[in-house]
Amino acid sequence: MPPSLVFRQPYQSIFFATIAVWVVSNFLIGLRHDSDSDGTQDRGSKRVLGGAIPAGIVLASLATEVVPAAQLPFPSFTFWFGIATILFGVGVRRYAVWTLGRYFSTTVTVDSTDEVIDTGPYRLVRHPSYTGRLLSVVGLGMATGNWLSFAFVSLAGIVGYGYRISIEERALREELGDEYHEYAADTPYRLVPKIW
Repeated sequence: MPPSLVFRQPYQSIFFATIAVWVVSNFLIGLRHDSDSDGTQDRGSKRVLGGAIPAGIVLASLATEVVPAAQLPFPSFTFWFGIATILFGVGVRRYAVWTLGRYFSTTVTVDSTDEVIDTGPYRLVRHPSYTGRLLSVVGLGMATGNWLSFAFVSLAGIVGYGYRISIEERALREELGDEYHEYAADTPYRLVPKIW
């Protein structure tokens, strides 16, 4: 069985260049929006994300080597669709961060003086920044061309962001009260419109 496209040129260079765009984008967001919070509202969710996503990526990388037979169908289409999904996720996240502006933080920090933002991507889902990151994670799994890789990164993303969202939702409801309850009722989906 031929190796996954991600191990062949020029696909490998394109894959790593795309990952570099994703990593640099997240680094710049973190540099600008890292919080000086004491972390009491965060409840370790930043660390959970920081562990879950890299663990999923490591397992995904191993899966392509250890179980190469678990290839996704249509390798060329799957690779390019995965690359496009990673970049689309970067765009969604940047748009969400830009829309939230000064209220965005990489740590869960909610203050009673914060405002509920319901414009831009926040009209569709309550956590579009996480939607963007999850899209990039899922795109990485697709681009590797391996079912197990796709499953590992997707599961890591769902676990990490599921926990983070539950912590953030609790803080938002406690601090913003009725305003956030009304927004949540009007925007019932957390990550994916019409699904979740």
